[in-house]
Amino acid sequence: MSPPLPLLSVPPSNSPKGSQASSLNPSRKPSHCSSRRGSAKEPKEKEAKAFEAALAVFQSLHGIDDDAPPEHVIIQDFFDDNGVSFKDSPPNWAILAALRRPLSRSDKTDQKHGSLSTRQQLMNSQAAVENARKRAQYQRQASLHIQKVTNNRAIDIQALRHFHLFFLPLGYVPSSPVFKQHLSIAYIEDARGEEQTDASESQDQALTTKGPGSAMNNEQRALLLAVFRKSIKKVTAKGGKAALMNRWTWFRFLIHCDLIGPADSWDHRKAEELKVPWVLAGKIFKLCQEANSNPPALSFGSWANALQAVLRSSGLYAKGPEIVEAIFKTFLPRAQEQLGITDDDAQKTVTKAMQGERKKSMHGSQRAMSMSRSMSRNMSRSASRALSFFSAAGSTIGDDQSEAGDPPDSKLPQTWQLNLAEQQMCEPECLQLLHEYKALLQALFQHYVQEDFNDPDNEPLMGPVLFQKLLKDLQFLPDFVQTFALEKHMLECESRYGQESLNFNAFVECLCRLCFCHLNIYGSSMQQLAPSKQKMLWVMAMLEARLPPELGGRPEGDQSPRGPDCLWHRRNETFDISACPQEAIIFFKTMGGVAKPRTELNFERLQSCDVEDLYPQSPFRR
Repeated sequence: MSPPLPLLSVPPSNSPKGSQASSLNPSRKPSHCSSRRGSAKEPKEKEAKAFEAALAVFQSLHGIDDDAPPEHVIIQDFFDDNGVSFKDSPPNWAILAALRRPLSRSDKTDQKHGSLSTRQQLMNSQAAVENARKRAQYQRQASLHIQKVTNNRAIDIQALRHFHLFFLPLGYVPSSPVFKQHLSIAYIEDARGEEQTDASESQDQALTTKGPGSAMNNEQRALLLAVFRKSIKKVTAKGGKAALMNRWTWFRFLIHCDLIGPADSWDHRKAEELKVPWVLAGKIFKLCQEANSNPPALSFGSWANALQAVLRSSGLYAKGPEIVEAIFKTFLPRAQEQLGITDDDAQKTVTKAMQGERKKSMHGSQRAMSMSRSMSRNMSRSASRALSFFSAAGSTIGDDQSEAGDPPDSKLPQTWQLNLAEQQMCEPECLQLLHEYKALLQALFQHYVQEDFNDPDNEPLMGPVLFQKLLKDLQFLPDFVQTFALEKHMLECESRYGQESLNFNAFVECLCRLCFCHLNIYGSSMQQLAPSKQKMLWVMAMLEARLPPELGGRPEGDQSPRGPDCLWHRRNETFDISACPQEAIIFFKTMGGVAKPRTELNFERLQSCDVEDLYPQSPFRR
């Protein structure tokens, strides 16, 4: 049997120079030429001998059978995994690899051409690029995950020092994982942990995009400006100048407009009954808030846009004129009634603002005509500072003596400080925390009430004497509140609930308000500027640390880490403030809500809490 026809030719080593030149350059003719038949037969015999020699070399390699057919020869036989040739690889490895097949094929084929088509090459390159992209993305995600795990395990000394200063006078930071989870998420809209997708981005864009015809006339802007200013003045000191609405005031304004509530609490066919959940209201605030504002706040222009976004979120108001009409005919009158604002007050607000601007302009022009060039530069600096005070819409002006408040020499807390504490307490994160640990607060309330209350038919009440005893046992009196301030807090609850003694809701309200007033007035700058949720965590941490030992509190001087029986693990994890009816919230009256008839309210309370929570059995006990 004749040897196979080779595909590559190897010139013999003893060929003359002329033959080498002719093989390297076919266009150059040799000096002497043989006959055509002889010249065709001689290369075939030499190539056949070269292949037989190459095959013999291959079969003599270590690990190769002597009878190995040429089809078993592949390029990988001569190189390691790193692409480096073996030391014993023959110099004619390319000839061996080309036996009976072209180099571009790994299997036998009936095709005449061994090369791939252009389309197949393009598809292979695209697939290779896509695989490389996916591999790089996977590597980045794996690296970020490893970095995240490493950071979670590492101890941030600066953050630990920050929390130690924030939780003063507590001598330690609670080490429970549940507490750390609460501490790491400051706002309810960030608690979901959902990744931003294209659908959510388009939804955010739809909320913040104003439709055509959404502009307001001067009278409407005047009324809106009056509501905006009155809302922020309730939590601003007398003589203070406030230009931005904080997050807690934003939620209180929506409550005044009766726009906060669960998604299933209203008829979705009636636009005047519109309700938005707490989470959506917080998300809209985050989308519209001023950049780099600490704490987060809204200017007048961004507040008006956020209000329109709330109405646009339901899908019932699609056009700009419909939204503007609904604001001024349905929802804004509710806030006017709560704030005590009339149309005349709005007109006076705009007139006073325009007069103030006119006076400033006239005074500035007179000074510019009489001063030198250096003085004019100083005037421009002061003018720029005045302009930077206003919001982007030029919407609000500070007012020194526009509203009667507490006397200058009145004792603390003043009325605006009480309002500030109540608005911060009613943020959704604080309400979520209170309802998660509602059973623990009920157990604390029942522990003191059952000593003096033996009427099972009526609602248990805590008198001023018992409440003062509770504060002394917790060392809140006189550490966080003094006698005069405590009387002021009790009077606030008496005027709101219509009775001198405290029921459970009034008890929680009074306890939280005096702690928030302490942090806002006497706390450090870190405590004053902290988010409301961290202030509520401060209250819960103080309760956990200062509870009497018979209620599950720590013995005096015990700062050891608590196990699964600590207070932070005994909570209602299934509660969701966005799905809770407004009447079932502990601070329903604090937010300005009007209670329903007693029978309906009691029925809803039975649905909103566990029956076992109503019994005096203390969940603090181990």
